[in-house]
Amino acid sequence: MSRIKRLPTTCWSIEAYHPDYYGYAQIDVFVNDGLNIRERVICILRRKDLDKYDDEQCYDTTVAILCNDCYMNTGITELFGLNAGQIIPIQFNGPELPIIPIDWIQSRFWEL
Repeated sequence: MSRIKRLPTTCWSIEAYHPDYYGYAQIDVFVNDGLNIRERVICILRRKDLDKYDDEQCYDTTVAILCNDCYMNTGITELFGLNAGQIIPIQFNGPELPIIPIDWIQSRFWEL
């Protein structure tokens, strides 16, 4: 029996969320360890995570709601099936844009 649970899919429209508590942010999705193949996506973050988003000293992790389907515009096949509405982990990256952890992408956890 696997202890790994699938992350849920949820409504991702910003209209479903109070603007005092949620907002949009850009996240980079890399598919290789060299960090040279990527897609940039939009996610909904909680307000407390948006504060971390602007903090150049922050390297915390959290979750976000993906707002766009991956693969559709870039054709990066490793991202096929990673779709809007999925709850994803993100890693803040100091002065750089946050990323989805590469091991999560390479393991294709959205398919579990």
